[in-house]
Amino acid sequence: MITNSVQVYGVKSALKELNKINPKLRREYTKRYKDIVKPVVQAAKLAFPKSAPLSGMARPNTRLGGWDGGLVAKGVVAKIDTRKARPGTETVGAFFIVQKTGWGSIYDIAGRSNPGSQFVQNLINNGAPNASRAMWPAYEGNAAQVQLAVLDLVGEVMDDVNRNLVVNSGN
Repeated sequence: MITNSVQVYGVKSALKELNKINPKLRREYTKRYKDIVKPVVQAAKLAFPKSAPLSGMARPNTRLGGWDGGLVAKGVVAKIDTRKARPGTETVGAFFIVQKTGWGSIYDIAGRSNPGSQFVQNLINNGAPNASRAMWPAYEGNAAQVQLAVLDLVGEVMDDVNRNLVVNSGN
């Protein structure tokens, strides 16, 4: 299996600077990014089950409520993050796709740290494969075109920011 990792430095600060210079253009880049990753978001939404994968997930939970397939699918969103990392943590990606609901996150990632738990075994027995059940497979199916398109988008952001920089020669 071959995996690719693309790291571009300075994107967060460039997006912040672009927002100061031209907020309308910054919003346009956000729209374009969401269009680029739309196939990933759609595939992830379809990968989450409509009904509760386990009967216990259908019953209302104090914090999460009961499983709502429509809400879980709606929880898959593309985002751009330009915030600084918390002290003591490393800055991660500026572009990402996230599952915002509790049940969706649990379903997708359950078993990452404890693959032998009864809950995870029940999910697997009900046809849900190992951890990263929806989000990562959705990305992997579209990774090549998404990476190329995002790199092009980042190049355009950098060009727009550089075009607006004022060089002070010190004279």
